[in-house]
Amino acid sequence: MPSALPAARYTSLGLALALLAPWSGAAAGALAPPRAKAASAAATKAGKQGESAPSTAEEDDLAARRLLKRAQDLLLARESERAVKMLETIADQYPNSPVRFEAWLALGKHYLEAHDQAAAIAALRRLNDLKKPDEELSGAAKELYLEGLYLTGVAYFQTRQYAAAFPILRKITANYPNTLWANQAYHHIGLCHFAQGNWNKAIQALSLVGTFVDPNSPAVEYAEAGRRFFVKVQDTDLPILHRLGKPIQVQLSTTHGDKETIPCTPLAPDQGIFITSIPTDLASPKPGDGTLQVTGGDSITATYLDENTQEGHRGVPRERIVRVVSTAQLRFTLGTYESRANAAFLGQPLTVLLQDADHDTSPQADTVTLRILSRYREAGDQPAPAESLGAAVAAAAIAGADEDARPVVRDEVVLTLTELGEPPVHTGRFGATVSIQPTREGQPIDKADQALSCAVGDEIVATYIDDLHIAGATPREVTAQLRVVGEIDSRPRATQNVVPDPLLKTKKELVEATAYLELAKIFKSMGLTQGAKEKSNQGIERVDAILSLETPIPSALREEAFKLKWELYIAQDDFPNAIATCRLFHRLYPNSPFVDQALMGIAAIRVDQNDLPQAMAVYRQILALPHSQAKAEAQFRLAQCLEAQAAAAPRREGAPTGPSEAAIQQYKLCADRYPDSPFAGQALAKLVDYHVETKDYARAEDLLTQIFQDYPDGDFLDSMLLKWVIVAYRMNDMPKAYNKCSQLLFEYPASPHAAKAKEILPRIEAKIKGAAEETDEKKAD
Repeated sequence: MPSALPAARYTSLGLALALLAPWSGAAAGALAPPRAKAASAAATKAGKQGESAPSTAEEDDLAARRLLKRAQDLLLARESERAVKMLETIADQYPNSPVRFEAWLALGKHYLEAHDQAAAIAALRRLNDLKKPDEELSGAAKELYLEGLYLTGVAYFQTRQYAAAFPILRKITANYPNTLWANQAYHHIGLCHFAQGNWNKAIQALSLVGTFVDPNSPAVEYAEAGRRFFVKVQDTDLPILHRLGKPIQVQLSTTHGDKETIPCTPLAPDQGIFITSIPTDLASPKPGDGTLQVTGGDSITATYLDENTQEGHRGVPRERIVRVVSTAQLRFTLGTYESRANAAFLGQPLTVLLQDADHDTSPQADTVTLRILSRYREAGDQPAPAESLGAAVAAAAIAGADEDARPVVRDEVVLTLTELGEPPVHTGRFGATVSIQPTREGQPIDKADQALSCAVGDEIVATYIDDLHIAGATPREVTAQLRVVGEIDSRPRATQNVVPDPLLKTKKELVEATAYLELAKIFKSMGLTQGAKEKSNQGIERVDAILSLETPIPSALREEAFKLKWELYIAQDDFPNAIATCRLFHRLYPNSPFVDQALMGIAAIRVDQNDLPQAMAVYRQILALPHSQAKAEAQFRLAQCLEAQAAAAPRREGAPTGPSEAAIQQYKLCADRYPDSPFAGQALAKLVDYHVETKDYARAEDLLTQIFQDYPDGDFLDSMLLKWVIVAYRMNDMPKAYNKCSQLLFEYPASPHAAKAKEILPRIEAKIKGAAEETDEKKAD
């Protein structure tokens, strides 16, 4: 059907079928090709060639890719410390490889799962380098960039920094609307508004979740079994039919006999866009029960009757068919098939769970097979090369001694999994157990039996080939790994809480210092100054123990210790020592990401001490840093300092009382240079106040329009609506003043500005009524 509509009576129809966005992350990863298993080959090769010639970009990418795969395996095995070191090494050793972006994304995800949102934001921001000013992103780079943006917004949401989350999430919805990440972004925009009590905006944002479909995505041809099924209908006749009260429905049918008729809800009625949805379930067909029952191999046909076509025909069915698929998930579990297993033990059965509804093709318990093997690492014949022979070698060295070894299969079995559940089954969950037996010295391993022979330290790997999934019919390898940690020994043992390892001791001291910092803040907020000082001193003792260590520890831990130290000094209002600590840190670690935080801390102390010139000097120092995440705030705070300085200065009689010209210039720079920051909207609000003060109402109205267009989620919009009412009133535009005043009372009934709006509204209504009566009198004359 053509997309252009030549006549008003012509009806266009678009059916867009999509699933709710939670599986989008899995869909994005489903296309990733299987990667190599070991890093030893790249390390040995780099060692041999390091003396003769530098490594090529292809060799660097290959080595980085192998290291990334190893780090991902370690994350799955919950060996997070080694994994984090390897991911950071990829970024350091391969600064020009595109694999570094995947490493930053993996780091950001790990920190989010560990609830370290600050570290997650710092890692995810590195993905912004993917976006070039004059280039359009596409393919894998676009997915990485959008996922990084989305997760950054999620991190801000989790820390309740809603003002910072909004511009990042809105960037996705504005610039990449027809993507699955737009659905995810609208979901968290709605949650942000819900948390702030903005119910109307929350409803508006949440109603858009699941309504955007990427037409170029292969996922539009498929529907995930068990997920909610969405249908979007676009027809220019729908607004009229809806106003006439005629039902707008879509008929759904499956190849196995289920049929459902579901009503459509207006999404954008003026544009003729309606939406509907229905839950799906793996079960035998039950027509008309409000749930669409599907099984493996099913297809869903959505049918809509077009009441008026371009040719003048009536009741023409428009159909779209999608195939029901299931994206396989494989994991080791406990015996209940519910909780994830973290380790395997010799002499104990190991439970395997596979979720793949594609193999649920009959009412009986279906079966599926997969391969499970145990492997260990064996040292290679070549000696380990020196670190100076190449970046790949240095990266592999971080992984430990086993990174220079090749994996050797010890034993393997082909396991048959049976579908779990009572007849008629239709669960799509397949499970089985395999016996883990210890190896015996001098006895050969029988690879034909159904027992898996292992030794302590072995890695158990289950492998399954998913031939059909949400990303298409391209086979993907699904794996699950587990480490054999030993035998279960329930005998009592004597233990002691002494930490001999300096690295573990450092991390323990950091955790305790952080706890004392939070306690100090609590005491300070309650006015208990002495208690805050005691807790701060206890925290400083822990931090000083770290800083005085002569044993080499990672620089990141020392930097974090410095950061905690100046925060502890601030918590007890010891500003001189806090400033001294910040300056020492700035001198010792000039390239640290904490430098701008240290400088912001110094500036905040100077502002509290009313030493505005020194505070402004520090803010300008932050603006001069080549790479700083605090520039937007520094620019805004600099403007505030200039405004406060002008307010404290003596004024001549008749001079305006608003911000000075210098402060206004700095606010304008903040809005122009950092439009995506949470301070840009506040800076524009200051400009509005200035133009109202100078009676430049036309310019103030232009800025208000820009604010509501660019910052629809700002937490200051209620005050902006009141300003708009005043601007429109003074411009004698009473209808606009009435509309904005009504909007303020409707959208922000609990706002502190609502009382003022209620006071102004009768005067506006009287003005409008008086103008109408005057017009009637003129017409009568």
